[in-house]
Amino acid sequence: PLHYAAESTSNADVDPATAASVVLLLLVRGRANPCSVDARNRVPYFLASHDKVREAFRRARAELGEDCWPWDTAKVGPALTEDDVVAKKEKAAEKKRRQRVRQKEKKAREKAEAEGMEQRKRQEEEKRKQEDDAKRIRDGLAPKKSTATNVCDFCQGVCKCKRRNQMLQRLDYVYCSSECVQKHKRELMAQAALSRFC
Repeated sequence: PLHYAAESTSNADVDPATAASVVLLLLVRGRANPCSVDARNRVPYFLASHDKVREAFRRARAELGEDCWPWDTAKVGPALTEDDVVAKKEKAAEKKRRQRVRQKEKKAREKAEAEGMEQRKRQEEEKRKQEDDAKRIRDGLAPKKSTATNVCDFCQGVCKCKRRNQMLQRLDYVYCSSECVQKHKRELMAQAALSRFC
């Protein structure tokens, strides 16, 4: 019966806690021999596949004492007292608590890094926009008012029927009509002429 109880956790239908309590009852109250071997010369502890069943053997060793059975022959691990079980549970709880704290710290670090990256991205976009605006001012254009991509760089008019790649292009700028291209060209030529005289 002890072999059957020890091996019962290999069946998915049997609860390990139930199997452990049966093993403990068989050993403590029923005085079952933990050294008995089955047809294959295996002791019951060898068949115990779950930690709770193995702990039941070790708790029986602590309750019955070392003189009751030759526990080493039965291959049962060191005795496990109630204090040891409580200490083990406390240690596991402490480990879980530390793990939760580490996870919280990791999440906080990741959140701070994400916020830092977002802030750097915003700063880079702002810097690029300022550089673009400065370049536009140098080239005689007003800063962009609209965030749409199909906006004429000279007159700031939105071209509803065209995409940016379909608009007229000259230098780094796009225009809604050839008239805007010519006007901007004349302004650039005038600025260049003025800068030569000054």
